[in-house]
Amino acid sequence: MRKLFLLLGIVLLSINVSFAGSTVKKAQKYYDKAVEYFNAGKFGKAESKLLKAIDKDQNFTDAYLLLAKVYAKTGQIDKCQQYASKAYELSNGKNPEALELMYELAAYNKDRKSMEKYAKEMLQLKGQGASKTEIGRMEQLAIQYFQMGNMKKAEELYEVIMKNKPDYTYAYLNLGKIYIAMKDYNKAKAILERGVKAGVDNEDIDFILASMYCNEFKEYKKAIPLLEKLIKNNSKYKKDAYTYLINACKETDKIDKGIAVCESFIKDFPQDKLTPEVKKRLEQFKKVKQSEKAKK
Repeated sequence: MRKLFLLLGIVLLSINVSFAGSTVKKAQKYYDKAVEYFNAGKFGKAESKLLKAIDKDQNFTDAYLLLAKVYAKTGQIDKCQQYASKAYELSNGKNPEALELMYELAAYNKDRKSMEKYAKEMLQLKGQGASKTEIGRMEQLAIQYFQMGNMKKAEELYEVIMKNKPDYTYAYLNLGKIYIAMKDYNKAKAILERGVKAGVDNEDIDFILASMYCNEFKEYKKAIPLLEKLIKNNSKYKKDAYTYLINACKETDKIDKGIAVCESFIKDFPQDKLTPEVKKRLEQFKKVKQSEKAKK
């Protein structure tokens, strides 16, 4: 099963093998022929040509990389590791395919430290261009550290994600949820606010943050714009957002807004079980408004 896992990973790396360059014409010729053999599934012949290419040009990074893939395809994992490491070394860790292969090998060997190293280097190399898979690897490692009780390490890996992919929604959302599970609401609030500031637009973040403003921090004024946004966008949290918003209007003495929100709820949810309670709150808002008018 471990071999199958690695070989399946290598398939993704080998669909589009590039005709990479070498300054040594003979080495390039061998490499180009090896690519043809590799794509045709003739791995023995590809191996022969690649060994000749490397003999002619010992700094031919892509020849080492393709040879590593040949050995992965043929189940020679030790040789795959040897040549993948050489490709990684020659490229100074700047070749995405070499990094990908090194990560797969680390995963095959269950080497979490190396998995972290190559996943981090890939994110740093790709930056905003990192794929969901590449980001997900780092996040999965962060979750594993959290489950092991190493929150400091989990936070460190999430910071790497947010630094290199600041618009990645789930770094903020999932780290926020972890803090909430730990009942560390101050950190949860800070990370979710950071996501909003970074431009992340996510209804889960908006609702969780708004509900914490209301429940844990009593910062109703901060909650109001988020709740209004959820209602306006017809969010899955729309009904709950209404109830929080009605209470926030009450707590901040926004009587006219409270009346408008209650009326909107009744219009949107005429048969809901909460509607009678909202009607009562509407009457309370109206009485307060009448009282204020009488005082004037």
